[in-house]
Amino acid sequence: MTDEITAFIAMLKDERGLATNTQENYRRDLVSAKNFFMKQGITDWQAVDRYAVMDFLTAQQQAGKSVATINRLISSLRQFFRYLVRQRQLVINPMETIDHRPVSTSPEPPVVLTEEEVDCLLNVPDTTTPLGIRDRAILELLDATGMRVTELTTLPLDSLHLDIKFVQLQGSGRHERMVPLGRPTVSWLEKYLQTVRPQLVDGDQTAVFLNAHGRPLTRQGIWKNFKNWVQEAGITKPVTPQTFRYTLAVQLLSRGASGQAVQEMLGYTELRMLRPYLKVTPQELFKTYEKYHPRA
Repeated sequence: MTDEITAFIAMLKDERGLATNTQENYRRDLVSAKNFFMKQGITDWQAVDRYAVMDFLTAQQQAGKSVATINRLISSLRQFFRYLVRQRQLVINPMETIDHRPVSTSPEPPVVLTEEEVDCLLNVPDTTTPLGIRDRAILELLDATGMRVTELTTLPLDSLHLDIKFVQLQGSGRHERMVPLGRPTVSWLEKYLQTVRPQLVDGDQTAVFLNAHGRPLTRQGIWKNFKNWVQEAGITKPVTPQTFRYTLAVQLLSRGASGQAVQEMLGYTELRMLRPYLKVTPQELFKTYEKYHPRA
């Protein structure tokens, strides 16, 4: 059963160009299902029927898994079984006759940062030190673009076009987009690239952001640093790098930007992914933005 999962993940990478994190989500979901089925004595995907799938989903619900997790598991299984049918490894897709449908969710509006909180975060790094300059450039870039952490850690030097104040990003599905940069962001990036990165770089590294050993920063490194920055800033609300993304979306929408424009800037493949940002009315968004960003 493991071989089929491996082949499916390879297809997602080669044919669909899905991001590594998305591939891992599929792998994790399918391995979880495989392990459950094997404990039930099912050792072949051909032996998985609708009842086995229902038992698996029910077990996940009883284990306290969230609605979002259950929905993702359903989606992963649907895609996987369709793949097996296309590969003629299955004749009947058990997901086609299953009664369990994705549960609709009504997520709360995402947490956004106030102008004061953004300022506090930006000013946490000690910019009298090389790493402090690097960290300030990272925070400025996250604030300006709402880019994903994976996009940040894999950002190559040739994606920065500081002369025209743009950064070129590649999200999931190899979708490329150009995102504008403000003057403060460009200034800190130039300072980092000219005075700090040459001191850090070890070998022929193309990544923009490097750690103290001259190697590319990792997702884990960014998250660890971000947790420290939030704590030093005295912010008590649940803030992650993703919060910059939420904040930028709310800012753009509250200023009258179209959903299509926000979708393009943030690199979403579908407009429905903006739904969490639209849980309040445009008037409420505008009032929130005016309250939190009085200089806008």
